[in-house]
Amino acid sequence: MAISITEPETASNYFIPGDWSFYTRAEKTEGGWIVNGMKHFISNGNRASTYMLFAQTEKGKPLHQGSTCFILKRDTPGFTIGRVHNKMGERLANNAELIFQDCFIPDEDVIGEVNKGFQVLVDFLPASNAYAAASVLGNAQTAYERSVEWAKTRNQGGKLLIEHDGIRAQLAEMHMMIDVARTYIRKATWMADNRDTVPWDPALGALPKVYASQAAWQIATWASEIHGGSGFMIDIGMEKLMRDAAAFLHSDGVNRTLLLKAANFIFED
Repeated sequence: MAISITEPETASNYFIPGDWSFYTRAEKTEGGWIVNGMKHFISNGNRASTYMLFAQTEKGKPLHQGSTCFILKRDTPGFTIGRVHNKMGERLANNAELIFQDCFIPDEDVIGEVNKGFQVLVDFLPASNAYAAASVLGNAQTAYERSVEWAKTRNQGGKLLIEHDGIRAQLAEMHMMIDVARTYIRKATWMADNRDTVPWDPALGALPKVYASQAAWQIATWASEIHGGSGFMIDIGMEKLMRDAAAFLHSDGVNRTLLLKAANFIFED
């Protein structure tokens, strides 16, 4: 499954209300819709067999009000896979272009209501960004564990690194940041799963991902420094952790945009 939202001209815009609309458009025809346009940066885009496609179905409306969600099969005529993006990090998670040229989608493959596509995300993926935060947490945990192992075996200044107060304190801070991020994620996902019994704070759909990715980037940076010159060497593996951590500052929504998304919920009139 791949969720097809992002476009070259409407990237993280879909996280915040505005006048912009999708360039990928679906026009009504007998028995269905004709789709033309392109998506890019779509996670799993070149491997998925099924897609959730968001396209503009009402002209003159912003995408939050005039877009529709469709289910799309890979072998649908008029749908092709474009280039696979060459990324600096998070390379095991492929991102690709999706191209639509007079692609027909039948009416029965509309998800939810026409022109209310984003209600699908609200109903079924309320904490999607929080779920993404769980992915980067593994990166941070690995960087931390490797740092602890290194500190327990590397001798510097006549004693093991773990015996230096500065290193011990930094490792403790890394441990704390991971714990806080994990707790934040669990809070968000638990509340999303129990919206019928507890009040749901929509800001929790964004903020845990921001915190977890920022923490992971800081932890990966510190881990590299703890490894000293070896941390800069490819065979140690820290450079991959840093590249992957950097990817999550952008993946599943740029952090600055997610903060704005959360702010709009927190300070709404």
